[in-house]
Amino acid sequence: MRLEIEIWFGDVDAFGHVNNVKYARFLETARAKFFLEKFGKLEPTFVIRRLEMDFLAPMFLGETAVVEMWVGNIGNTSWEFLYRIADKASGREVVRARSVQVWVDLRTNTKMPIPEDVRKVLEAERRDEE
Repeated sequence: MRLEIEIWFGDVDAFGHVNNVKYARFLETARAKFFLEKFGKLEPTFVIRRLEMDFLAPMFLGETAVVEMWVGNIGNTSWEFLYRIADKASGREVVRARSVQVWVDLRTNTKMPIPEDVRKVLEAERRDEE
């Protein structure tokens, strides 16, 4: 899955580059787009258990971030999304990230097995880390 996000004034900090918390928002937007594209809806059925980001280079006002996201390991109740963010014009890689999602029953706030229809989509989108 691929998503382009323009860098606007509100995305940069006092140092003139994209603030680190904005990258977490970019990843969140990619996850939302994934579920909207694959299932036609966004339901709060999973929670983020872990989020890791390696910041490789800065991005600046006026650039366009290209977020690439794919599925990594899939377990019984959780799975990985792996991400790469790069500058569209130069191809400069700026962030590598990983998140672990856990499927939950929101009524009991407990983890539960990933539903079979979701698992099939995740398996179809799975690829080894690049």
